[in-house]
Amino acid sequence: MIVLVNKMTVTGSPETYEKLYERAGRYMEEQPGLIRYQLSRSEKQSDVYFNVAEWESAEAFEQAARGDRFAELLADLTGLVESDQDLYEVVLEGAPGK
Repeated sequence: MIVLVNKMTVTGSPETYEKLYERAGRYMEEQPGLIRYQLSRSEKQSDVYFNVAEWESAEAFEQAARGDRFAELLADLTGLVESDQDLYEVVLEGAPGK
């Protein structure tokens, strides 16, 4: 499993961004290898969001990100958000009761 962490700073309308992200999320939900994703907004900086997504493999994420439809969705975000993303390997995890 790998984890995509994407810090996004919204430079336009947060409402517009959230709607576009929702569309992109629906696309990703249809892609093989996605385990789950979450969009979170900073409590301190309302223009900062984090997308955290778990994928079965880096290859599964890369395949989904190469799709023409995904490129169209990203084009809609041009000028609306600045993104800084990377893929991470899980080295430790925990939860209550484990």
